[in-house]
Amino acid sequence: MEATVRALDLRQGLAFARNAIIFAFGYILLDWASYIYPMGPFNITPWNPSPALVVILVLFGGLQYAPVVFLSILGADVVTRSMPASLLVTVETSLALTVCYCGLGSFIRARLRGKRGIENARQLWLFVFAAAASSVLASLLYVGVIWLNGLLGQTEFSVAAGRFWLGDTVGILVTAPMLLVAADAGGRQYLLSLLKHRQTRVQYFVLICCLALLFGGLFTQPGYLYVLFVPLIWISLTDGLNGAATASAVIQIGVVAASILHTVDPLTVQELQALVVAVTLTGLFLGVTVDERHRASIRLKRSENLAAAAEMAGAIAHEINQPLTALQNYARACQLIANNKRESVAYEDLSETIDKMFGESKRAADVVRRLRNLFQRGATQLEMVSIDRLIESVRTIVKALDRYQSVRFEVRRDPNASAVMADPVQVELVLRNLIANAFDAVSGSEVKDKAITLAVTRAQGGQVSIRMTDSGPGISPKVREHLFEPFNSNKANGMGLGLAIGLTVAEAHGGSLRATATDHGDFELLLPGVTNGK
Repeated sequence: MEATVRALDLRQGLAFARNAIIFAFGYILLDWASYIYPMGPFNITPWNPSPALVVILVLFGGLQYAPVVFLSILGADVVTRSMPASLLVTVETSLALTVCYCGLGSFIRARLRGKRGIENARQLWLFVFAAAASSVLASLLYVGVIWLNGLLGQTEFSVAAGRFWLGDTVGILVTAPMLLVAADAGGRQYLLSLLKHRQTRVQYFVLICCLALLFGGLFTQPGYLYVLFVPLIWISLTDGLNGAATASAVIQIGVVAASILHTVDPLTVQELQALVVAVTLTGLFLGVTVDERHRASIRLKRSENLAAAAEMAGAIAHEINQPLTALQNYARACQLIANNKRESVAYEDLSETIDKMFGESKRAADVVRRLRNLFQRGATQLEMVSIDRLIESVRTIVKALDRYQSVRFEVRRDPNASAVMADPVQVELVLRNLIANAFDAVSGSEVKDKAITLAVTRAQGGQVSIRMTDSGPGISPKVREHLFEPFNSNKANGMGLGLAIGLTVAEAHGGSLRATATDHGDFELLLPGVTNGK
């Protein structure tokens, strides 16, 4: 056990040392690369991306890297700026920057709550405001130390602090999101796809062309930088935050490269940097909005899939309830027959009842299979089904509803309606539900003539109309609005799936199921008809 702990501590120590060395080298290298247009005795630059490395290091590794950050900032002052002040002043400024940058990283780490990237607009707002606030504090502390030691020279305090703040803010806002993209697996996948996907290549080609056009001939007018909004918005809308961060980094590199090549006035560089902030923020917020919408779409699709699964499960449970009830009754009958002392009669009755049980079990299996195919793939097994067969099925269903013997059932048939193209099992489910609903409606009403009529006629477009009407009270307009929605029922023990399933089956057949607004119950099922047996 102790050996395992020591090995684990050794691996952690080696990982810490590796990260510290990589960070220190990267920080000093980035500070050296961004050393352009230095101002004042302490060489304050208008673009300072190296603090973004501190933010990412603390975000992923915590405050244990604070000493490494301090030594790296101190080393950058020595290597890049040749330590323009005494060692004590350099230590003081390095310590001030360490506190500000590590504080920013720690703040973002706490707000992201263990996540490795910015996922919504609220987190992005926190990042932007925190970056701006920490840069203000860093500029005041850094320039304040220089001023207190009388080393600011002829440079005004506000000018030096403003330049320092702008350089840090631009560097963090542009570089930190790009580093988050590189640190994320999905972001790295996106970076690898830059040269693979045609649309992505076209987008960045347009962006680079805009940069070349601007800084080739229009560089003297910083306001033209807003032309870059076009490719940036295009990239952000298609690739989200990853694309926005990458495009912003490309724009920043282009601005810095152009500033060096054209030897631009420092004030113009600051104006360009301010415009880069506006462009970058626009892209980041647009990108994070696109990502949020994409995740919401995924969650909605997942919810719809769960709802469809629940609907399918409820539909199967709803439809196999009747065959299972019949099986239970037949099993009870078998017990009674088995107890009959007359063995010959009992054997014949038992055999007949068992045949019925097999029939009901087969029907239950067909119901499950056909409904599963319908809900998963919208599949129907179409065949030519005669109207006589459907009417016979209806009569069998009516006969099974023996508790409604007081209800008069009537069939009216158009001779021209001979057959339909349908899945017989699925259509039988629809008819069973319509009949059961009609019987429930008339049995609960106070009308004397309790009647149900099934009318089969030819409809327009070669369809066959199967109309179920009853003498019940009908359906109120308020109920009719939500009549075919799943899990919507006014029955005490109803699941509210019968009509929803019926509508799904009808539409899968290329037909429809609708409730007519009348004083009585009136439902019409339209199915594709067959003419002359073809």
